[in-house]
Amino acid sequence: MDILIAGGTGLIGRKLTEQLILKGNRVFILSRKELKNSGELLHFLKWNGKEIPETAHQFDVLINLAGEPVMDKPLSVERKKQIIESRTASTFAFVDYISSAKNKPSVFINASAVGYYGNRGDEVLTEESPSGKGFLAEVCDQWEKAAGYSTIRTVLLRTGIVLANEGGAFKEIMLSYGFGFGSWFGSGNQGFPWIHIDDEIALILFAIENERVNGALNLSAPEMLSNKEFIKALGKVSEKKLAFGVPSFALQFGLGERAQVLLDSQFVKPEKALALGYKFKYSDAESALKNLLNL
Repeated sequence: MDILIAGGTGLIGRKLTEQLILKGNRVFILSRKELKNSGELLHFLKWNGKEIPETAHQFDVLINLAGEPVMDKPLSVERKKQIIESRTASTFAFVDYISSAKNKPSVFINASAVGYYGNRGDEVLTEESPSGKGFLAEVCDQWEKAAGYSTIRTVLLRTGIVLANEGGAFKEIMLSYGFGFGSWFGSGNQGFPWIHIDDEIALILFAIENERVNGALNLSAPEMLSNKEFIKALGKVSEKKLAFGVPSFALQFGLGERAQVLLDSQFVKPEKALALGYKFKYSDAESALKNLLNL
């Protein structure tokens, strides 16, 4: 298959591209930089984030993982606008491509996040749960609504906290363990919807290949843990001590509105993936952490 990806150079995009190529697919990555093609199966197309460039290729699968990061800068009014527009603009670019394509792709995979649900306390959240409140929920809601204009099978990846050694939240969490202890955020009672990078990639492949997958898809492990329970599992596996929680006020002072990424509670259940027969490679935190720590 010929597969077009935006956001293909990020943590998830790189891993996904590797697996797609291993399966013999040709992957075309949209990039804002001029990058040289690598072999017959990996190609780069320069784009502006708003329009897919004209090409002779007709794509079988479209994947959009693009979007400005949330945590790297304070959430000013202008920054919030950039975060939302980067996601909706790239999504509409794919929607426009679908609309004008003579031979329609079989599926459009569009990123989203568990932030869609907002801060929901102890509520168990499935794909049928409504959107929540707050900036992160607004971002995801607008992102998904943009993808809703697609006229082909469309899958919305509501991704949780991806655990990978190459980057992301897990790498940040492990920094504190360099000092011999681990800590949780705020009370630690908030839901911590995690997923191992291998299951993240496998679920995206599952969504591409399985025509029954449509609409929202929760990408999180079946074991629903609080932030403190996850840190305890990490402490057990790594034999490091737990220290203390980082107070909510300290996070809010240091990060401002971005602290909600760490403090909002989402106990997310991957109900659709389980119902469709997906088997998680790492369904519990201990097995996932042992793999990541080579234990």
